[in-house]
Amino acid sequence: MTTTSEIAKKLGISRGTVSRVINNHPNVKEETRQRVLEALKASNYIPNEAARSLVMKREFKIAVIVFSEPKFFWRQVELGVNSAHNELKPQGVKVEYFVTDILNPGEQLELLKDLAKQGFDAIAIAPNNPLLLVEQIDAISASNIPVVIINVDIPTANRLCYVGCNYMHSGSLACEILAKCMNYNGNVVILTLQDQVIAIEQRVTGFRHELSNYRDIHIDQVCRFNRLAEGVYDEVYSILKNNPEINGIYVSFGALEQTAQAVIDANLVNKVKVVGYDLSETIYDYMKKGAITATVCHEPFNQGYFAVKILHNYLRSGITPNSTILYTKLEAIFAANAGYYLNEHKYIELLHL
Repeated sequence: MTTTSEIAKKLGISRGTVSRVINNHPNVKEETRQRVLEALKASNYIPNEAARSLVMKREFKIAVIVFSEPKFFWRQVELGVNSAHNELKPQGVKVEYFVTDILNPGEQLELLKDLAKQGFDAIAIAPNNPLLLVEQIDAISASNIPVVIINVDIPTANRLCYVGCNYMHSGSLACEILAKCMNYNGNVVILTLQDQVIAIEQRVTGFRHELSNYRDIHIDQVCRFNRLAEGVYDEVYSILKNNPEINGIYVSFGALEQTAQAVIDANLVNKVKVVGYDLSETIYDYMKKGAITATVCHEPFNQGYFAVKILHNYLRSGITPNSTILYTKLEAIFAANAGYYLNEHKYIELLHL
């Protein structure tokens, strides 16, 4: 392959001038720039990013911050982060992954403050409590450290972009699935959180909006729980035993397993339709038993992968995303196709052992 030294010698200029053109440096005469570009094109020159990083002697440190639950979801995000990291290591990129306590949102705030002092060049964060982090994210961005938000957006924060789900559409899709499985008739219980979590509230809003299209389906009651889903099994079991007219349950947060077990113990498998979110081996087992009708997934692997790649492109070349909002796909998963997704997860995990 033609080298920059050979191109410089051919044109009678310094290798540094060729390098400045390749890196789009402004301090090059336009006439010289055009000559170099023509020579690069004629020789089919492809710049070696790894070599460029070594010449620049520049290592980029990227931090990725998530919270602790559900573990199976964040494991997929971590695999995406690791995949991007493995691709970028030869280019001088170091990625560190931090897991914070879901029950201690302040931990993320303190970590953000600390990381900004540790020389990290960029940060991706899945906010546990978005409103708590706005001011600190703005301060970090103002110090020229780009921030990408994943999983739950903070549109009021000064972030480079958001990579994650459209939760309104996610709720609408869950409702559409549940309505069809209920034959567009019956009574629904909504399970949601006590705390004001934006993503969950948007899911429920999207669900309710879509439900308004089905006049023969009614919300029987809305039940609220803490973020660890404590008490879900007992509450759902009691509702099902005392309300035989219930034939649908919408689980807007991570409580599918507890809900499914209650359906089984109430002897209502395949009679009560259950729709929720995310996929694990345990959820798949319940789907095969008929206790979970369907689940909606949001490409957690890609959330981690693209967050790191976007930050690297910005740090290395100043490239910004075409949009400040990059929505991941919504995937409707049933017992018939869930195994394919889990096999894909296993394959990806093997690649990172």
